[in-house]
Amino acid sequence: MAVSRSNNQGKDLNKIPSLDYSNEEELNEDTRLMYEKYKDKMDDAKPAPKKEHKPRASLDVCIFMRDRTGIHVQLEEGHQAEADDLFDIVLQDQGLPAECEDVFALWLVSPLLELRLKKKHKPFFMVQQWDELCSKYTDAKAEEIHDDEPVLMFQRNVFFPKEQEVNITYEQVLRILYHEAKYNVLEGRYILNSDEYHTLAGIQALLSMDKYNSRDHIIETYRASLHQYYPEHVYRKPSGFFARRKSQGPKDAIEERWLNAHRQISQEYENEDIDSKRGELYRRYLEYLWPYPFYGAAFFDSFINKPQGKLGFLKRSHNIETWTAINTNGVCLIDREKDEVLLAVPYTELCWEYGEPQFDVDDDSFPCVFLQFLVNERTPDGVERRVTKVLQVYSRQAKMMIALIESCVERKKLLRRGIPAIDDVDGMTGQNEFHARCINKLGKMCLTTFTTSGMNNNQ
Repeated sequence: MAVSRSNNQGKDLNKIPSLDYSNEEELNEDTRLMYEKYKDKMDDAKPAPKKEHKPRASLDVCIFMRDRTGIHVQLEEGHQAEADDLFDIVLQDQGLPAECEDVFALWLVSPLLELRLKKKHKPFFMVQQWDELCSKYTDAKAEEIHDDEPVLMFQRNVFFPKEQEVNITYEQVLRILYHEAKYNVLEGRYILNSDEYHTLAGIQALLSMDKYNSRDHIIETYRASLHQYYPEHVYRKPSGFFARRKSQGPKDAIEERWLNAHRQISQEYENEDIDSKRGELYRRYLEYLWPYPFYGAAFFDSFINKPQGKLGFLKRSHNIETWTAINTNGVCLIDREKDEVLLAVPYTELCWEYGEPQFDVDDDSFPCVFLQFLVNERTPDGVERRVTKVLQVYSRQAKMMIALIESCVERKKLLRRGIPAIDDVDGMTGQNEFHARCINKLGKMCLTTFTTSGMNNNQ
């Protein structure tokens, strides 16, 4: 949000708006208690009384889009503007239909923290509390928090079901979804099969560079633009003694594979006007991402413990830095260093619980989320059995993660009551297919195993 933060000494962090992702209508008891603990008084907050001879000036507000454009408005009494008011401004400016109310939401986004705003939240007051929010929900250092500045972002609503998104045909809506999806791909949040990165880069090139022609599109052009079309982990050169051989692999030819992908898709549209096919191309890009279990998720900064193997004493760190991705269908865990999906579990196979931080003399304890899920595994005798695994995910944002999980499950139940077989739209994302694109890497996580009767097999 294009406003500066003031020294906000009179407000207590517990008086900020609710920072969870909870469904405000139907909550279970645990979530309701958590919601009330952080109950938003700022929704009803009022600025300090104005002196009659000094009327409050208008406020400049910029609402950003994921295509790096922004909507600049000047609002009288903008300090009191609610997220719903600003949302309507975007709809009008972008020519979007009113039905987009469920598809998109306003977020406050910074390098340290991302918060979805509810309709009655007042972004100005949220910005004033940003330092406290970052201190509470991130592990950033004081100087990083001081320098962090949130922006007001119009992007996908994490509660919008992917099963409904696949039916969208309105080009302007697809364009916004495309740019956000492209951002998540380039940021390395969406981990894909290697060949698909080239296909998506080809589609993006057709949209931004027009059709391939050998005169203008030379290999040097592609080589210089890799960072705009690929996530860093795809094109960066591995370093270190054990990675030297990897650097001689396909990554050296990435620009050639991108050129070929651009040329191939250009041939498919050889006789077409690209401007008239943009909606089709936006959708085609999204269709590659919809089958992945993390699509449309909210991402939370987290970490897990590494399993201790034979060479555990050589490891510099006993933690794995992760993204916890939560959407309407389930939970995914992504290794941020190795850029791989460690775990993808649908809600139908998942139990969860919040864990309070344990006392630590260094005051470095973390709250956590316990994730328990079903697994088929083989015993040393070769017998397959059904067991449950428990994973402990540590995060300052653990309460927000639990609230989002429970809200997604509640909303899914409500949708099923009102829309029969919503999970079966177009044959997509039935729970059995949630992790079809990802293989759970259980050996790379520190897990506790229980039998279905509750016996701890690790003891």
